[in-house]
Amino acid sequence: MIEEQARVVRVAEGVAEVETQRHSSCARCDVKSGCGTSLFATWFPQRQLTFQLSDDIGVTPGDWVVIGLDEASLQRGSILLYAWPLIGLLGGAVSGDFLFGYFGGSSEPGAVLFGLLGLIGALTLVKQVSRRQLTSGDGGVRLLRVADRSTTLPLADLARTKGPPSDSVRNLE
Repeated sequence: MIEEQARVVRVAEGVAEVETQRHSSCARCDVKSGCGTSLFATWFPQRQLTFQLSDDIGVTPGDWVVIGLDEASLQRGSILLYAWPLIGLLGGAVSGDFLFGYFGGSSEPGAVLFGLLGLIGALTLVKQVSRRQLTSGDGGVRLLRVADRSTTLPLADLARTKGPPSDSVRNLE
């Protein structure tokens, strides 16, 4: 389980809306001064990610929580986002090369055209599957536990707070 801390923004009808800060991998690395990738991390602003998750543990607005992503969901998402577009691109390019060559035309424009069509088709499929997973609540992200409630800050302080008030976490499972 991949875990990240987040802040509860709203709770309504058994659904908790939580926000977490998106981090680059270099932001936490001790060798970031000698890494070229950390330069790219400084160019792009860090954004807040918002999730609407089923509230099975009884959170309140302002709580710090730990959310988790199952590794199997991460693998499925990676295949969906990377493998399917690549398969669409290569499959379209091979099909276009074969079809245009079979009918006596130049095979290179056919490979380019059908490759782009295959990529667009695969990206459309990825968009539809992703949207269906999000609406069904099958994103793989869920609330795991609540951070110590005694250190909870008011929601007005949310914009000024960069991280959880403490690392102490109370397991409610």
